Amino acid sequence: MDKNWIPKRMRKIISKLYRIYEERSVRKYNAVISVTPHLVERFRPINSNCAMVTNYPIINNKEISRDPGKAICFAGGISKQWSHNYIIKAIEDIPKIEYILAGDGDKEYIDSLKSLPGWNKVNYLGKVPHNEVSYLYSKSIAGVALNFSSQAKEQGTLGNTKLFEYMEAGLPVICSDYKLWKKIVEKYGCGLCVNPNNVNEIKDAIVFLLNNADKSVKMGQNARRAVVEKYNWNSQEAILFRLYENVNRI
Repeated sequence: MDKNWIPKRMRKIISKLYRIYEERSVRKYNAVISVTPHLVERFRPINSNCAMVTNYPIINNKEISRDPGKAICFAGGISKQWSHNYIIKAIEDIPKIEYILAGDGDKEYIDSLKSLPGWNKVNYLGKVPHNEVSYLYSKSIAGVALNFSSQAKEQGTLGNTKLFEYMEAGLPVICSDYKLWKKIVEKYGCGLCVNPNNVNEIKDAIVFLLNNADKSVKMGQNARRAVVEKYNWNSQEAILFRLYENVNRI
C-alpha cells in the first residue's frame, strides 16, 4: 500500500491478491525469515519454522574519529518515507545548521525539496561511495532516521538499517517515535525520538543536541555500545545458522 510506483486505484486489490499468494506460498516453504517482530507473528501461524533475522550491521572494529560541527546527516535513498521535507522545514530557522544529505531518489521529489526555503542549509551531495559515508558521519552531531510508513504504523520495524548504521558509527540518533525504536533509544540513552511529521519536535531535538554537546557525545558513545553489545550481525548470524540446521533435519 506504500508503493508509490503502483497507481493508487490499484494498490488495494493488488495488496489483497498478493497477500493470498504470499500465504499460500509460505505454507510450502521449508523455513521463513523475517526482519521484524510483527511479521514473524504474522507468518509463524502459517509456517512454524519461522525466525527473525534482522539487518543489524557488521561491527567495524575501527571506530570513526568524530569531529562534529553543526550538522545533521542522512545517507540513503531520498524518498518521502524519510520525511526530508519536514527536516528541511525544521532547520529553516536554526542558525548555522547544515543538513548533509547523501543519496539519490526520485527527481520530482528532490526538486520539491529544493523549492523549500530551508534548502539553502542543505549540503546535497548526491550519491556517494559507501566508503565515504563514514566521513559524513564524523562531521555530524546526529544522524536522522525519521521514517514514516502506514504499514509500520505505531510499532515500527527493525528491518530498516538506518538507525543501526548511525549507532554503529557512534552517532546520536534523531529517529521516529516507533515503539520498537523508542524502546531501544530510551534503554541505551542514545538519541531522541520524535514524531516524524512534526516540524517543531524535529527542530527541538536538533536544537537540544546543538546546545548540549556533552550529552550528545554521551549519546553517541551509548549508541556504539548498544551495537557492540547486542544490535550487531554476530547475534543474527547464530539465529540464521540454527535455522539452517532445522531445515537440514526436515
